[in-house]
Amino acid sequence: MPAEAGPKNYKGLKVTAMESVRKSAEHHFLTILQKLKKAPQGWALLYFGFSRLHSHKDLIKNPFAMNKALSSGREQAEAMYQQLFENTQVLAKGYLYFFDDNDILILCPFRGEEDRLLLQGIYKNAIQGLDQQLCDFGILEHEFYNYQKLADQKFLSARRISAYREMADKLKVGSIPVRRDRRDHPLVQVIEDDRFTSSYAANILNREYDIILSRHGEDGIIHYIENAPDIVLIDIHLPGLSGHEVLESIRAIDPNAFAVMLSVDTMKSNIMQAAEGGANNFLKKPFSKERLLNIVKTSPYIQSIMRRNSSSLTTQ
Repeated sequence: MPAEAGPKNYKGLKVTAMESVRKSAEHHFLTILQKLKKAPQGWALLYFGFSRLHSHKDLIKNPFAMNKALSSGREQAEAMYQQLFENTQVLAKGYLYFFDDNDILILCPFRGEEDRLLLQGIYKNAIQGLDQQLCDFGILEHEFYNYQKLADQKFLSARRISAYREMADKLKVGSIPVRRDRRDHPLVQVIEDDRFTSSYAANILNREYDIILSRHGEDGIIHYIENAPDIVLIDIHLPGLSGHEVLESIRAIDPNAFAVMLSVDTMKSNIMQAAEGGANNFLKKPFSKERLLNIVKTSPYIQSIMRRNSSSLTTQ
């Protein structure tokens, strides 16, 4: 039997109806979790991971077909969302989230065993015909830390969708070599989540080069497409997409990219994977000023700009 209708106060949150949250869902979910942090008892989550239907490796095999694949996944998720919206009206309380990466999540209060069984019934009905490894039913107080991590991951997942959309833009991707060749001053991109390393590299390079810093692989792909750098330095161990996955993504849209992998880990397997992924070089962290400058100067695009600038000065 559903709990009686009308405004109720659940752990400081006034929940009056099953609220559909589609706009800025990642921010809303994070905010609600923060409010429930001190008293997460009596809340359940139903999670449907449609973002996992398409693997990163499969998507980047054909970047220009990404929009079609993503749209197909969105249609499947949309159908599930509409079904869940109808089925959860009996609950009359809680939040139904539709995230940018196509994942769906229900965060709902329950007052006792009857409510919990009702939620489990909705969940079991929804997952029929789905890969159950993509779905989850959880009690917030038992897995609060995991759901906090999920909230953080949703922001990276949203950026990943943005990166895929950029990769699928034929005109923007097609202009990368043109924009790079027209540049008068060399541009270096550093994709590194460690603030000390990225600041250290920027301080060394900014006297001679323009610099772009990207803290995550997802942003790194977007920034690469937007700026067409002459060299990109990629940390292997990034949150979200790994450095290897970022390298593969960049190679998929720009086979002539000049990329150097960064890592404190010099295991042979890491170096071999970087080479197989198309890395032009490997730089061990921590690195010296001289080593970084020497690596950057090996980029043929930077060498070309330097030659043009030198020739221009000679003829003046």
